[in-house]
Amino acid sequence: MSPTSRPPADTARDLAAWREVAKALAHEAARMIQEATPTGTWIEKAPGDWCSALDAAVEQHLRQRLAARFPDHGFFGEEGHAQPFAPDGAHTPVWVVDPIDGSANFIRGYPQYAISIAAVQGGEPVAGCILDPVRGECFSAALGHGADCNGQPLSVSRTPSLIQGLAGTVFPKPASPLMAPYLRELESALRQCGGVRRSGSMALELAYLAAGRLDVFWERGMGPWDAAAGLLLVREAGGEVWALDGLPWWRSQALAAATPTLRADWGAMWPGWLDPPTQGEVDRLAAAGAAMPSRRKASGGA
Repeated sequence: MSPTSRPPADTARDLAAWREVAKALAHEAARMIQEATPTGTWIEKAPGDWCSALDAAVEQHLRQRLAARFPDHGFFGEEGHAQPFAPDGAHTPVWVVDPIDGSANFIRGYPQYAISIAAVQGGEPVAGCILDPVRGECFSAALGHGADCNGQPLSVSRTPSLIQGLAGTVFPKPASPLMAPYLRELESALRQCGGVRRSGSMALELAYLAAGRLDVFWERGMGPWDAAAGLLLVREAGGEVWALDGLPWWRSQALAAATPTLRADWGAMWPGWLDPPTQGEVDRLAAAGAAMPSRRKASGGA
């Protein structure tokens, strides 16, 4: 099933139902987050990459709820995975979850984080949602059914030029081998766009692009849990998402997105910027992602 194809009627009913399940479970996760306090044990997964004990608790809750509802579906979460994500070639749906996208923000009380839940089938996201528990905004989509926020249809912007537009991004982690090329990209974006915004949550940045609040986006060094629901939102709202390194989105370390109006101009910037990571760098990133996190008590900034 291609990203732009319209599903058959039976599948369409499934996708609409999965969308509603994702929304309901995201609201359950939001209640867990709202009732908790961002204190206690912080988990340092890598330099500059933090989460709290609540991340794992929310992910486990979602895993159990989805297993009860869909025992034949797969599950892949940011906090509990031991191997890289690999979609089932037999088209078994896999739920890809980020329990708190923007964990460092949550830990510090910075109000920019979200729950991201997506059903991926045949290697493509087909239903899901991104819920902002601070503002109560629930962005959701299903393949062929469009995207909305709290019931209001979403559509990407018609901003006519990059210099009038806003770009969204998320920084690589401090020790990432992708930092050097990213900094060159950031300079180009700052010079060619009307502004660049960085909230610390890729899920929300993509949701904002789908809602017309941002016009273009790029990031290096994300995981499939960061991208799955947001990718679907952008596509269903009329935008485009592509991998700059030529890999499937779920393996890519460099994704970009844009409105149709700005796709050509935004895409034209990348050939001069893109220095794909070497295989050694890719292996280092994969090893870092599979490493067991260390734990330390919270005592300062994230």
